[in-house]
Amino acid sequence: MNATASTKTLVCRAALGAIALVAASAAQAQSTVQSAATSSVTLYGIIDMFVQYGKGDGTQLAVQSGGVSGSRLGFKGSEDLGGGLKAQFQLESGILTDTGAQANASSFFTRQSWVGLSSSTWGSLSAGRQTIPQYDILDAFDTFGTGVGSSASSSIVSTTSRANNSVKYSSPNLGGFSGVALVGMGETAPTATNSGDNANVYALGGTYTGGPFSAGLALNMFKRGTNAQVDARYVLATASYDFGVAKLSGAVQKVRNLSGTDSVDRTEAMLGVNVPVTERNTVSAAVGQVTTSHQSSLNARQWTLGATHVMSKRTSFYGVLSHIGNGAATSYTTTAANGLGPITSAGKDVSSLQVGVRHAF
Repeated sequence: MNATASTKTLVCRAALGAIALVAASAAQAQSTVQSAATSSVTLYGIIDMFVQYGKGDGTQLAVQSGGVSGSRLGFKGSEDLGGGLKAQFQLESGILTDTGAQANASSFFTRQSWVGLSSSTWGSLSAGRQTIPQYDILDAFDTFGTGVGSSASSSIVSTTSRANNSVKYSSPNLGGFSGVALVGMGETAPTATNSGDNANVYALGGTYTGGPFSAGLALNMFKRGTNAQVDARYVLATASYDFGVAKLSGAVQKVRNLSGTDSVDRTEAMLGVNVPVTERNTVSAAVGQVTTSHQSSLNARQWTLGATHVMSKRTSFYGVLSHIGNGAATSYTTTAANGLGPITSAGKDVSSLQVGVRHAF
């Protein structure tokens, strides 16, 4: 083989090697892009701070965390498994941004901690610490979104937000209808007298949306945790109608054996309206009340007026004025999403003004 032929051979081999290297790099890059496109993890959070001036047993001025929304830091992710099936998870920790402490010192991911599968055809199935259907529906139909100014935050309208050790199924949307079912395992130690009554949670919920009209229904049963308690049952019905110039929302809930206490039966209700004054400004008003069977001293009523100014997709300012008229044996206060209202004694009315900022990232 002469020198010229040898040189040509080496050049060809080098060219083929370069082509193979480029092809391998392109394949690896394509694989990386596809992986990134089918799997994702998102870091997100909310910082909500407010200043509160209130009057209960005395006058209070405070800076607190969690007015409209509880401040939080979370992670959520999704992986496409093919065939319309996805694996999903969410871990969310509540934080008190006024001090930097955890919202719950005994549990880090106290807001959400679950993993599951979802399908656009079959719905989703998940397990862990999750929100209860009653809370999801009440939050969606509450004029103040179970945040500052809400009769649910003050517990005049009672709700339990989350269940540990739970399995939750959510159906796909079927012509405006969607349903959800949850079972939470109390996992308390059974005895001969409470076997099967281990503080389990059983919950069903459903919503319908058709044009400007929406409605929801939720059924909850909390099994007794001790022999001194009884099962508690909740039936919630909600509805809203968006007139364009204003959105009217309401809820009625019947409660039997509140918190497992025998014969503490209540009728709870809330009614509110959101009025978009301009594109960035909304005025809201609501009233909520509780009536306890044969115990008028446990009755109470809350009035709320609020305003929100949206600065951007992530940042908004708000102001809320609330008053609670307590019964002779109640001490409800104007609790926000996390922040506490003024301290008040049984039978004493309470009022507060909260002004704050909410930023999401």
